[in-house]
Amino acid sequence: MTDAMKKKFHLLLSLFLSCIAFTGSAEQLHFDYYERLIFFNVTINGTDSLYFLFDTGANASAIDAVSAAKLNLHSHKADSVEGSAGSIAVDMVKVKSVVTGNAKVKNLLLTKQDLSYMLAPPGKRVEGILGTDFMKHFAVTIDFINQKISFTNKPEVHKASSVPFEMDNNIPRVKATINNSFQTFLRYDSGSSLFETDSTYINVTTPNWKAIQKADSSLKPYTYFSGTGIGGEMKLAVVKVKYFSLNDIPVKNSFIIVQPEQGYFARPDAVGFFGNNLLEKFKKVTIDFPRKKILLY
Repeated sequence: MTDAMKKKFHLLLSLFLSCIAFTGSAEQLHFDYYERLIFFNVTINGTDSLYFLFDTGANASAIDAVSAAKLNLHSHKADSVEGSAGSIAVDMVKVKSVVTGNAKVKNLLLTKQDLSYMLAPPGKRVEGILGTDFMKHFAVTIDFINQKISFTNKPEVHKASSVPFEMDNNIPRVKATINNSFQTFLRYDSGSSLFETDSTYINVTTPNWKAIQKADSSLKPYTYFSGTGIGGEMKLAVVKVKYFSLNDIPVKNSFIIVQPEQGYFARPDAVGFFGNNLLEKFKKVTIDFPRKKILLY
């Protein structure tokens, strides 16, 4: 390596390290757990502490338009956000820093949008969404029993079962098996809400559902849920399945929810997803983004 190449390498390395900061041992933050969604405070630009949704289904973090105006954040460029029911046009704003606990990422582009429609605990308003553009630098441990979350560089593995994942458009996705024979991928979307239940619900695409039903014609929807996502409302068929496993780990009492072919789910490369409703069954988990594995304790 020439001296010029060495200088360029060290410059790029220093620029990379300047964007991410982590100090000391992982700080455990309390989170509010409402409708299977995780909420906690995030500091933007070292000033205001805002109420954020933890959303692994968002590859770009977001800030509410009202909060962006208060922080005097100006539009950087126009873009669009694709959701389960369609897509919307948004502006992007640049922030100097995003901090939660002792984890910090500098120079992020956030989508600016009206988040007033979003589900939140009583008396609260969602002021932002923490996406995987922040999380991808850390191992994130979620303690569902004590409602604590932490961001660190290296997790404690102890006696954890390990489930590998890959990144799909910067969203983690895991291999899954439904009814013993049908294999697919499912994204982990912590921004998907659900009521409290001992059952496990997995969302699948319409083509997946047709393939599962073709292999077992006895499967029929027993009820329908209504859902809301970016782009509007949806009617969702619910089906009890005989077997489901996340990678090779069986999960009992499982149901599938069929996503209509609209928004993201109209794409030929679309895959289904699971939310905290599934992971909470393991009480405590770590989503280790740098090493691409989910640890189930």
